[in-house]
This record gives sequence, structure tokens and C-alpha cells, in this order.
Amino acid sequence: MGLLYALGSNACGQLGIGHSEDTSDPQPCHISDGGSQWPAPIDTIKGGSGHTLVLLESGDLYVSGSLKDGRACIDQAVDATSKFCKVPSTAFGGAKVKFCSALWEASTIVTDDNHIYTFGLGPKGELGVGEGVLGTSHTVDRFWPLEEQIIDLASGMSHTVVVLSSGDVYGWGNGRKGQLGEPAEIVWKPRKIPNLDFKVVRAVCGREFTYLVGDDEKGLHAVLGSDKWKIRSDAPAAIPGWEDVGASWGSIFVITSSGDFLSWGRDDHGQLGSDRRIEPFDYIAAGSEHALAITLYDNAVAWGWGEHGNCGHGIDEHGDVKGKWNKINPDTFGKASRVVGVAAGCATSFLWTQLAEGQSQPKLPADIASTG
Repeated sequence: MGLLYALGSNACGQLGIGHSEDTSDPQPCHISDGGSQWPAPIDTIKGGSGHTLVLLESGDLYVSGSLKDGRACIDQAVDATSKFCKVPSTAFGGAKVKFCSALWEASTIVTDDNHIYTFGLGPKGELGVGEGVLGTSHTVDRFWPLEEQIIDLASGMSHTVVVLSSGDVYGWGNGRKGQLGEPAEIVWKPRKIPNLDFKVVRAVCGREFTYLVGDDEKGLHAVLGSDKWKIRSDAPAAIPGWEDVGASWGSIFVITSSGDFLSWGRDDHGQLGSDRRIEPFDYIAAGSEHALAITLYDNAVAWGWGEHGNCGHGIDEHGDVKGKWNKINPDTFGKASRVVGVAAGCATSFLWTQLAEGQSQPKLPADIASTG
């Protein structure tokens, strides 16, 4: 089993590295009950404005950072934690977690018994339980047929969508820019997104838009919401052969099976990346205004707005990694480890490693090297 490392914005302890200082160097994350070893492989990581959710393949959920208003799914006497705490399964009716997402000040959980739970603040409908319900934890009323399964969950700053096995999509929260379909308004309870002419299998959310994708054979897709940064008008007609997609607040990223990397949208901080890739990308993770990728040869790179250290060293005078990629030095994690996963939140970056069998744990991280 490997380790989880984090870098970037950390005022609330959301990196889970044992303190609340920003860092440009990846540091090992800590678990509150001791050590840095996770009891199961990491499945996914989601980050809000000051809190982070780590979902393990076992279905257990860990959280760090701000605990205010119950946004991190646990009720504690303290306002924040700088180490990852396990969320008791009682928070989800004793079930395991299947999907999780983080909004600005809230979290959404889908369990393996097909229930949806929301936590935190919901001034714009983020909790999905009705107008006037603004805080604490809630169970979202079932709105999908019994034979349907939830196959994907995604959230932006203040809206959430779920994809059903039928290909239908429902959403709630701030829909004033049309990111939840028409009419463009705050959606207080889950509402079906109308007029989709293909079966949706994947969803990602930006700040004011929703990106929906169909099967990889035809590559049909749709961008709903604001066209700021030409996020809708610059989208290609289709993305056949897509393998992974991501969305930052104002940009969209696509990796295809042929090795192509597509990006469009906001680029004033280098969010769309450089024209010169060092290696083909295998997996991508998008944060608020930056992104990370794992290359075909297990290297990790970062680019975009990195003022808080979330892209490592090598930023320009504006805090950006622009026109180049920051390659994370493999020696950071020890030569016996390789990066197998990356995630990005609000100016936060996470990388987890896999340790070769029979190898000892790596030393503490050293540095991030920049490459043009």
C-alpha cells in the first residue's frame, strides 16, 4: 500500500497534512487515528472551499479541513481538523459510500444502498431538500425509479447532478445560468434535465456549467449553462473515443483513446495547458483553476493557477504555470513508488502512490521540478 500526498491551499487544514500552512511541496497526509497508511486503496478525492473528502475502495469516507455547518459529514466540537478523520457509517444509515462530491460549503453522498445524503450549507438549493432548508444534514427524497441505479455524481460550486443507469440526469442547486436546464433558476429539489438527445454516462461540473457525456463510441456530449470563456461555443461537435473528462471552474478537459488531449474554455492562467506535452496523458483531475494529469508512463504533471502552491514550484510572477507543465519529481515519493492517482480541489492537489511489493516506505517529500 502506498501513501497520499497533498500540496496547495491549506488555511483550514484541508490538505490533511497535520498543520494549516500552504505548501508547494507535496507532504504526506495523516490519519487522525495514527500514521499515514490508509486501510484500503483510495478510490477518489473531492475538495470544497475548505474541506476534503477521501473515499476508499472499501466504501469508507475520510474528511479533513473545515467542519463548520456539518459540511464534512461529521459533527465535531471543533471547527476544523488538519488530519483525516473517518466518518462513522451511521451518518449514512450504516451503508457504505458509492460516490461523493464537494461543493463550496457542502457535500453530497451516494451510498451503495442507493440513498443520497447532503451535508452543510444550502442557500441556493445545494442540499436538494426544498426551499428554505439551508443547513445541517439531510436525506434527499428518492426521485428515481426503483429499477434505476445512480452511476455518476458531480458537483460544481453550488449545483449537483446525478446520472442514472437509464441515461437520464437530475440536478439541483443554483441553476440560474442554465446549468440545470430550463427554466434557468434555483432548483430546490432534484429536477430532471430535459431535452437531452443521447444517453448520458458521465458528468462533470464547472462553476456555472454542467458537462454531460455519452458513450465513447459516438462521443456525443453537451455543455449546459453559461457560455462565459466560450465553454459552450468552443466545444467540438463530438468526442468519439474519449477515455476521461474533467472540468475546472471555467475549462473542460478530454483525454481520448488515441492519446489526444483536448481542452477549451478559460485560459488566462494557463488552465488549458501547453501545446507541448512531454508524454501522453492517461488520467486527468481538474481543480478550481488548475489541473493535474498522470502520463502514460506514470509521471504526474500540474498546470494552471498555482498561487497557493497547488501546482508546485516553478510558477511565474502571477502565480501561474502557463505555457508549460510542472512535472512532479518521482524522487519526491521514493524510487520504489509510482503515482497511481491524482485529484484536485479548490487550489488543492492530491497524489497517491503505490509501493512496489517488498519495498519500504519512501522518505518525506523533497521538491517539485518544473519542465517546459
